[in-house]
Amino acid sequence: MKLLFCLLFAVCAAGSLGLAQAETWPDRPIRWVVPTAAGGPLDGIGRQVAQETSKRLGQPIIIENRPGAGGSIGAAVVAKAEPDGYTFLFSQADSLINAVALIKDLPYDPRRDFSLVTQASQTGAVLMANPDVKGTTLAEVLNAEGNSPALSYGSWGPGSYTHILGETLSRRSGAPLIHVPYKGGAPAIQDFLGKQIQLAFAPANLARQFAEKGQAKLLAISGTRRSELLPELPTFAEQGFAEPIFQVGIWFGLSAPSGTPDAVIERMYESVAAAMREPAIQKFIADGGGEVMASTPQAFRAAFEQEFELVNQTIQQAGVAAK
Repeated sequence: MKLLFCLLFAVCAAGSLGLAQAETWPDRPIRWVVPTAAGGPLDGIGRQVAQETSKRLGQPIIIENRPGAGGSIGAAVVAKAEPDGYTFLFSQADSLINAVALIKDLPYDPRRDFSLVTQASQTGAVLMANPDVKGTTLAEVLNAEGNSPALSYGSWGPGSYTHILGETLSRRSGAPLIHVPYKGGAPAIQDFLGKQIQLAFAPANLARQFAEKGQAKLLAISGTRRSELLPELPTFAEQGFAEPIFQVGIWFGLSAPSGTPDAVIERMYESVAAAMREPAIQKFIADGGGEVMASTPQAFRAAFEQEFELVNQTIQQAGVAAK
């Protein structure tokens, strides 16, 4: 009985400590680690959201860029940080999902070492073709005899989101697509515009610019719905590619070290969600071809677990080995 009482007291004390901490939190600046270089889409959205969120919390949110190793360097910093509510990770899926199948001896367990806060926004990836590629629709491009023996496509790196899209498209359609990996999206698009590769992926806003200049033909967009920037462009699913991977979008989300008090997680979520309702934030994201999500921690966890299994299984099917 005495042991039981002690255990109950310890649990209650821990809960009270978490509530007390949440009542005074935050009382100093907060750090958001972004696992990419400054100036990219993730960094840009992170800074905009952080600025609005800090107004609601009454403390500055400092962006700290920790790029490298597919986002795993920045993610490791957060996974090992004190779970005190002053360190968060603003990332894409790569560092929490793809990295598991791609990096040997990953220094963290994405499922165990992070508390998920919210998926702030998401966007789709547009598949583009060079203007001189035969065909105007996805089916025509994949089946046109004039495009044989094979079309090359650029990805953002081995095992990246665009790599597994391309490999699944090739396997599903039977078209012999040649994978050309790059260190990120920018160099892949550069070679695409230089016609060194025939196919490439880009966010909706960039894809629209290239199409308007006559530099690309737009074939399909990933995700569950069409982009408001490109309402005439059908999704992969609308064109018969109904595999779940084609319906996964590129999301930007916030997470914290596992063990961060639930009350702190909830308040951060509410603050970010409020920031995402600001017209300036919504316009910034819409102009980039994305859409606001602001999902709850529970909804984020459910979506994360489903995507974790799907993406890592697809990476294995593509034959990508961990390095």
